[in-house]
Amino acid sequence: MQVVRLAVAMVVSIVLPVAIQRMDRRRMSAAMRARTWNFATWGASVYAFGPLSMLGWFWVTRPRGTRVWQGAMAAGAALTAVELVDLVVVWRIGAVSPAGETHLADVALLFGVATALGAALLGALELVVAVRRRMH
Repeated sequence: MQVVRLAVAMVVSIVLPVAIQRMDRRRMSAAMRARTWNFATWGASVYAFGPLSMLGWFWVTRPRGTRVWQGAMAAGAALTAVELVDLVVVWRIGAVSPAGETHLADVALLFGVATALGAALLGALELVVAVRRRMH
């Protein structure tokens, strides 16, 4: 049962960011598409970081004013979606996680924490970039 949960979580954590980022890429103008990662970097990011690759995707593709909150919201939503899929798998196969059952309140908390941490990380990075630009 745990193998099924792990396999489904791995697949969803890779397929979901790929689908979101491909859909986002299709909506971009040619100038914005030129700023995106090449396919090797994109694939490595999604494979290594899964839903957290949304932070980097929005950092690279969005202008300075919007990339922090958009990236944080997208990463939080993607992480929450992976957790919701896990809840459905647990419900369907009747498995219980070793730490106990996960409830929807835990999923909501995950969304809030992931979004806040993502915003803090990107905000700190934005500050470092701004300071570095002023120094040069």
